[in-house]
Parts: sequence; C-alpha cells; structure tokens
Amino acid sequence: MNSFLKIIGTACLLGVGLIGEVRGAASPVGVEVDGKNPIRDIPSDFCGLSFETKMVLPNPTTGKSYFCAENLPLITAFRTLGITHLRVGGNTAERATVKIPDLKDIDHLFAFARAAGVKVIYSVRLQKNTPEEAAKITKYVTEKYTDLLSCFILGNEPNKDLKYPIFLEEWKKFREVIVSPAFTPSAEFCAPTATDKNPDWARDMAGEPGMKEMLAMIGQHYYPGGDGPNVKDIVKARSDMLSPAWHPKYQAFYELFVPAVLRNGLTFRMNETSSFSKGGAFGASDTYSASLWILDYLYWWAHHDASGVNFHSGQKVLPGTNGPDKPNVYTPLTSSEQGYTLLPPAYGIKAFTLGSRGKLLPVTVMANRDGVNLTAYGVSGSDGCLYVTLINREFGPQGKAAEVTLDLGESYLRGETISLSQESGDIAVVEGVSLGGAKFGEDGKWAGEWSPLGKGLGKKKVKVGVPCATAMVVKLSNP
Repeated sequence: MNSFLKIIGTACLLGVGLIGEVRGAASPVGVEVDGKNPIRDIPSDFCGLSFETKMVLPNPTTGKSYFCAENLPLITAFRTLGITHLRVGGNTAERATVKIPDLKDIDHLFAFARAAGVKVIYSVRLQKNTPEEAAKITKYVTEKYTDLLSCFILGNEPNKDLKYPIFLEEWKKFREVIVSPAFTPSAEFCAPTATDKNPDWARDMAGEPGMKEMLAMIGQHYYPGGDGPNVKDIVKARSDMLSPAWHPKYQAFYELFVPAVLRNGLTFRMNETSSFSKGGAFGASDTYSASLWILDYLYWWAHHDASGVNFHSGQKVLPGTNGPDKPNVYTPLTSSEQGYTLLPPAYGIKAFTLGSRGKLLPVTVMANRDGVNLTAYGVSGSDGCLYVTLINREFGPQGKAAEVTLDLGESYLRGETISLSQESGDIAVVEGVSLGGAKFGEDGKWAGEWSPLGKGLGKKKVKVGVPCATAMVVKLSNP
C-alpha cells in the first residue's frame, strides 16, 4: 500500500478497538427500531444474480458448461452467499451470432439450479426468431423444470431497437403462440425488461388491458451510475456510490414506473442491475466501495416494493466495450485456478442475506448531530431474532466513526454482531475485504463468525460502535 493510502486507512480507523467498540472520539447517532409494525415480508428469492445467455453454452475451448451440477465451487458460492434467484438473458439472448442454447444446455442449467437452490428466469429470443421456435423452448423447460422456473422473458432490452407499440405487438404475437394448447398454456412472463432510459415502457406495459393476467411481474433494468466506461473521475464515482444523494436518484427512478405497476396489481423485479453499466466502472464497481453500496442498495429496494434484485455478473464484458479483454468489474465472482474468487460485491450480498430473512421493519435515525453518513435497516427474522444492519458510509481522512444507540422498544438478553470491513478502511481497493473476520475461499466456503455483544443487554437501548467504512449486522434475541 502506498503512503497516501496508508494515511487514509489510519485516519479512517483511528480510535477503533475491538469489533463493535470505538475508543476515543465517535459521533453519537440514535436509531429507533419499530418492531411492532412490520412493513412487508422480504421475498425468499429477493437476492439474485443475472448472467448472459452465452454463459449457458459450453466453453468453446474446454467443452465444459459453466452452469452444471458438476460445478461444485459455483454451487457452493451461490449457497454461501444466499443467492436464491438466477436470471439468464442479457444482450447475448438476442445476438444472432450467439447460438441459442439447445436442450442439453438447458438440462445443464437446470441441473445447476436444482443443486444451487435457485429459481430461474429464462430468456427466449424474440428478434429474428419465430413464435413456434420460441414456444418449443418454453414447452420443454416448463414440462421438465416447472418447479425451478420463475418465469420467461421474451427478448432483452427491446427499447434499443424497437418502438414500444411495435415491441408490444410482437410480444403479444409470441405470447399467443406460446400459451396456446399445443405448447405452454401455463407460461408466465417478466416484461418488458427495458434499459433505464425507458422506464415508461414498464409503466405503460403495466397499464395495458389484461396485462395483469399475462405477466408474473414487470422487469426493469437499472444502472444508477450510468455507463462505466464513460466515468472520467473514478474518485468521485466511488464517493457517489456512498453518497446520500444516490437515494433521491433511486426515488426519482422509482416514481417513473413503480406507482403504475402497483396501481395495476402487479409486482416488479430489477432483473438486471449494478452500480455502473457496460461491465462497470474500473476502480469503483470492483472495489470495497461496492461492498457497502450493494448492501445499502438491496435494502433500499426491499423498502421500495421490489420483489427482487438480480446483479449482472459474468467473466468478461462482451466485445465492443473497450475491447474483449476488459474485465467485467462489477461481477460478484469470477473464475480462478481453484474455483472462484469472490469479489467485494459478494461481501455486500452476503451481509444482506445474513440479516434479511424475515419481515422488514421501520427504522428511523432519530439523532445525528454530526451528520454521520449512516443508514440503518431492521428485520424481524423468521428465526425469532431481531436484525439491525448499520452501514457507516463515511470514509477517508475525515471519516467519522459512529457510536450508535439502538432504541429497540423492548429488551434483549442475547446479542451478537458481525462486521463487513476492509483491513485499512480503504474503499478504493479490491483486496483485504472480510466479513466476520473471514474471506471467502475459492471453493465458495466462508467461515466468518459472530462476536458476542457484551454491553447493554437486558435493556431497551443498546450501544454499538460502528467504525467508518464499515457495515455491521446486529443480531438480538431472547433465548
């Protein structure tokens, strides 16, 4: 680490002692948790990944399939992270130069899904295809794998090439054949899955007559940071990811289509998303800043009616975006010699799944005199525990540690914490990230540990220290 980064790391960690404790100066923050008025159940398949259709095809060099029952490190990684949903599609679902997966490829994919414990959104080619050929695929998948199928998508980001009325007409033509008695009468769909330039497509499709009966959900893509290769100031990009200003940005996007979706009795899923598009922003999407960002982003959409979020993933971005060898930097995992390297985004996903199994609770930051950039979320766990996730998004030389007083509304006799951190408190690096004091292995395994919370138990208010550039999940129970 160079001397500049050492200064940043030292400043950020100054005054920090044991996990959950802060020595010396720390800014007081009050957080109130309302355990009596749950907002909603967080869907069990909320947290997902998205991959290109091309990944379903065998590797042209080795002949091996990426998604198959034999890929034990990948299966283990999915289960370790708590990934319960998989969308297959992307640009290669529509690319004429990419072969449509055959039945053997589909068998491998769903064998993986069964072993990994995930539901699948399967994309079927729309452009330069016939309804009958598409229907043959949906019939095969439904007859063999209905228990693993979430729904189908017809096409991918059609707003890039078509006007909405033309797309809708084509979509209905394909659907009519697919749901005919000869093929898949029970088929359900996710649509229109447009880019974030056209959320009006999602709004309008939700309002189409009879669409509630045609769709399993509305699908939408969203990259709040814009195109990664266009980022000129990577330091600002990292800062933006952790800035409170991104929450109003999410809210503005939400208002463009979600009220119409809900008003028409439908649900929606962010079936392709990440921080920056086109492979991400090198130096931001791949760094520790992405760990903290992704944890906060998941909770924000859980609070805003999403039925789930799928982060786009894969080995490399496609040719045509800064060359074919540009790393796909926003992916949570990538192949390594012994299996898979789990990257910073994966740590944020795991932190979310540790504390999000249950009912979402109202949480309010009541007192924050120093304006600490801290977000807080609460969940009444299906295991009977209360989970409070605290994300201190402060960083750098001026980063402020927080002494958080949790007003719980009732007392708890047992408490534990687990922390997401980077060893130097540096959001600009890829290495040195850990959760519960442990890193993920290339075999997909993780041995992080919860630490006992020794102070304040038995009272309605509990204090915990949250260093800057750190997220902490607090687990409370009454055995």
